[in-house]
Amino acid sequence: GSIISISFYGGIFSVLPAYIADLFGQKHAGSIHGKALTAWAASAVAGPLGLAYLRSESENIAIHDLLQKVENNDAFECTFGCTVDNVSSIHSLIDAKTLSISRLLDFVPKDTVDPTPFLYDSTLYVGAGLMGVALLANLAIQPLDMKDILSDTDPEDKEKSQRVRHLVNPNSRTKL
Repeated sequence: GSIISISFYGGIFSVLPAYIADLFGQKHAGSIHGKALTAWAASAVAGPLGLAYLRSESENIAIHDLLQKVENNDAFECTFGCTVDNVSSIHSLIDAKTLSISRLLDFVPKDTVDPTPFLYDSTLYVGAGLMGVALLANLAIQPLDMKDILSDTDPEDKEKSQRVRHLVNPNSRTKL
């Protein structure tokens, strides 16, 4: 799976300038490509940070759900030095990685489902949602009409093209 993803990434990276030039014309391809690379770099930083945050939130939720199911409060207090209800101590233990899902599973009923395999669910749902938004945004892109691009030229360019037309065809009715 990873090899395919890496090959897609390289393939997209290599054809992006040509794709941009086909869609938006050669004139603005450089600036659009620069903005696309800037956005790509920003997403390379923000994406993993956001996904790591979502994963840590899922872990905190799982730990707090397991804390609600602790059967033997005395054994818990003896092991961790605080009660299940002591919120500040619990947060300190979680931050220090002393209190973890695997350690909490020793204090909950045996039929309790281990939440570890489900920690990345919200992260993957958000990733899939972002990919869906990217797909819709890509489908919304349409090539520019060349008539519109050519009609929005600089006034000096229009004047030059009219002079050239007049020199080529002196009977032209275009005013200078």
